[in-house]
Amino acid sequence: MLISSTDPRLERILRTLVARSFPRLRRLRFRIVWGGEEELLAYGVQDDQYLIWVNQLLRLAPVRVLEGGIGHELCHIHADIAMGPYGRELAWTRYIESRWHRIREERAAESRLVELGYGPHLLAFIRFTHRLGYSFSREHGLLYGEVSRAIQETRPR
Repeated sequence: MLISSTDPRLERILRTLVARSFPRLRRLRFRIVWGGEEELLAYGVQDDQYLIWVNQLLRLAPVRVLEGGIGHELCHIHADIAMGPYGRELAWTRYIESRWHRIREERAAESRLVELGYGPHLLAFIRFTHRLGYSFSREHGLLYGEVSRAIQETRPR
């Protein structure tokens, strides 16, 4: 796995997440950088590598918060590599053009993140970004109460 970044903290978080929970992503090339003005986090493919942008507003966020947000993006990337090029292109088009597909994809990514054990990280991300003035709807993924309930359901009894 090749990861490049201008910030060793982001690089370390990404490397740890991939090693622990996303083994299929180990063969990919990543670049993770501070940037992105509109979204808190986003990803794309550029020059044969996955580029993850982390909004400057998250610079002071604790590691757990960043793990929740970056983990969410890795869930999207993991889903992408499971599709062929045609399926991926179709999925991107649907995501851009259809609110229903966008909601379904965002909620699926967060459900997967909770399944992987990162529910508390996702809750920390939501709480931190609420303090920054962001609010979330179903279009952004699972709601706070849904994440909290999902964590309770996945805990061993």
